[in-house]
Amino acid sequence: MAKAGKISKDVLAEFSTEKNKRPFGNIPPRRYYLIACEGEETETNYFEAIKRILPPAMVSRVSITGTGRNTRSLVDYTQKLVDARRKSSALPPYYKIWVVFDRDSFEPSDFDNAISMIESKSTDTEQWQAAWSNEAFELWYILHYLPQSGGAKHRQEYQDILAKQMKRPYEKNAEDMFDLLKPYVVDAIERADTALRLQRGKPYHDQNPATTVHLLVKELLSYLQKQ
Repeated sequence: MAKAGKISKDVLAEFSTEKNKRPFGNIPPRRYYLIACEGEETETNYFEAIKRILPPAMVSRVSITGTGRNTRSLVDYTQKLVDARRKSSALPPYYKIWVVFDRDSFEPSDFDNAISMIESKSTDTEQWQAAWSNEAFELWYILHYLPQSGGAKHRQEYQDILAKQMKRPYEKNAEDMFDLLKPYVVDAIERADTALRLQRGKPYHDQNPATTVHLLVKELLSYLQKQ
């Protein structure tokens, strides 16, 4: 496993394809990130693994927290973290705020309202975005193996699908998921784009299967490219 902030000379080659040598697009400006996750382990373990391979200048700019909160309470808690950071003189305020959560079995209005709240918070000095999944974060994992452009699947099906594709039991809080799925992440981003496009126009709670997690993943991985 790579040490924090240490990038091997071949790290980008792991993601590049013959048709696309810059699979994640142009390098964005360096920003301070807060990634606030609904789950305390599954999502945080995944994003911490990405953070470990980022350039040293970005490792210190990315904060990841697992909250154990969901929908409206997650958004409210994230706002408190953003406010506290803004009032602190120790570090610059967060500019990119990503809120990561699932549809699960929450009321449709709770899920939809949480996304709408997040979208309404962006200003010139703060960019808020929702990395949501319908129904669960594991949909993002499945997209590394299979397209999901058909009908809705219940989250209870995800574990069996993943176990079959990975050829091992799926462990929800496994720490090695990013490393395991890394060879397929470019395909997963393309499949997630397709799934989201096919669901567009519906209320968020009806966009199943769909996720926007790939937008955050793509943004983070874009920092891997040489300056």
